Amino acid sequence: MAIANKSFSQKSLEIKTKSIETTLVPLVTQISTLVNFKEKSRPSLTTNEKTLQAINRVGDAVYMAVERFVSVGESIANENLEIKSDLIDACREARSAGEAIKRITCIEYDTFGKPVCITDRQSMIQAARSLLSAVTRVLLLADMIVVKQIISIKKKVISTLNRLETVTSFSEFIKLFGIYGSQMVELAHLTGDRQNDLKDERRRSQLSASRTILEKSTMLILTSSK
Repeated sequence: MAIANKSFSQKSLEIKTKSIETTLVPLVTQISTLVNFKEKSRPSLTTNEKTLQAINRVGDAVYMAVERFVSVGESIANENLEIKSDLIDACREARSAGEAIKRITCIEYDTFGKPVCITDRQSMIQAARSLLSAVTRVLLLADMIVVKQIISIKKKVISTLNRLETVTSFSEFIKLFGIYGSQMVELAHLTGDRQNDLKDERRRSQLSASRTILEKSTMLILTSSK
């Protein structure tokens, strides 16, 4: 069963981690600059060349950033077949929107050699929305991989605990407990990173409490075996 669904609702695009938010902030800032410029320049099709060149540089920066971002996204997709289709689609949408913004911000000249602002604000807004939506989808799909890793190691820990309950010799217990310890280290690392990354204080507290219980339980298992 696929991790992701191609139909992303507004709720599913909700940003719940600091890392995703931090990644999006510079892009949002740059896009806001472009949209605001289009709004201010709407009454007149002409503006000074220096301003247009500055906007053109921002557009190019957005385009190049999206290209680098998409390249990473495509690499992640190729390494995770269960979300490859969805992730490739999102990367394609992001690249298309980035190319649209590059076209919108290119410098054009009228017959008198003066720089002109051809594209209207609505076109910029549509391209910006498409880009932010696609980039957010890529980030959320990549985030699902992290969640899947946590779930996978959690299942391994549970399986090892079940095996520990049925051991018949101390040597077997020591061997399994070593495996359990390694798995717990990995689980602690992944959940610790996740806890620090979550924006919601309640969810961070819940994860922290669960990690504390696991740590105490591990110590109880060790002491009770002596």
